[in-house]
Amino acid sequence: MITNNNDRMRDIISTEDEYRIALKRFLEICDAAQGTPEAMDLEKLMYLLEIYERNNCS
Repeated sequence: MITNNNDRMRDIISTEDEYRIALKRFLEICDAAQGTPEAMDLEKLMYLLEIYERNNCS
């Protein structure tokens, strides 16, 4: 879930740079209160980070 110029989230993390950006965003919002837009972003980020790590980290 990488933000682009329109502040929209992408549905895939495909590069190491995108992974680092997503991880930084995850750390920024990891304490988000339930029901907030940040909490929804956090859920999506966890999913995307997990997929990237499963496919690219040993």
